[in-house]
Amino acid sequence: MTPTLVGIDFDAIPWEKWHKPGADGRVKIAYTQGMRARLMELPAGFDEQEWCTRGHQGYVLQGEFTIHFDDRSVPCRPGMGFLIPGEERHRSQGAEGEPTVVFVIDQVPAS
Repeated sequence: MTPTLVGIDFDAIPWEKWHKPGADGRVKIAYTQGMRARLMELPAGFDEQEWCTRGHQGYVLQGEFTIHFDDRSVPCRPGMGFLIPGEERHRSQGAEGEPTVVFVIDQVPAS
């Protein structure tokens, strides 16, 4: 029986290219217990072009960005966490000046 992954050593995980229209960057991904944990780095000024309907939880490590919903926009800065409900479509837009680095968790089967 394989033990359940509890601690994630992101230093040991290689960076992969991340592509989403308007938000090309890089990512480190770990899957455990039906969850996907990502360390993501997106360039300054990124602007996601597609809406997402998956729920996410995360923490901002570096950079500033805004999460846009149909009826509001929520700014996020380093030290802030975020909880995005799955039933609300959203997309993100990074501020100019420095890359955005975030830790994100969502429910996704391992690929």
